[in-house]
Amino acid sequence: MATDMVTSPVSRRGQLIFGLGCGLLTGIIRLFGGYPEGVSFAILIMNGFVPLIDKWDANTNAKLWKVNK
Repeated sequence: MATDMVTSPVSRRGQLIFGLGCGLLTGIIRLFGGYPEGVSFAILIMNGFVPLIDKWDANTNAKLWKVNK
């Protein structure tokens, strides 16, 4: 579910942030929540953040492109 092309970030950096966020949220949900299966909830929560991750990563890539030109 986390590798679905429609809901995963476009860039490598965004995919790394997405994966780290899923892992962190899974650990928090399993540690403090009453659900043994925190992966599904973590993926759903991180899917909500994908547009923000893509927008942030596009802005950082654009800034790097302007500096390197």
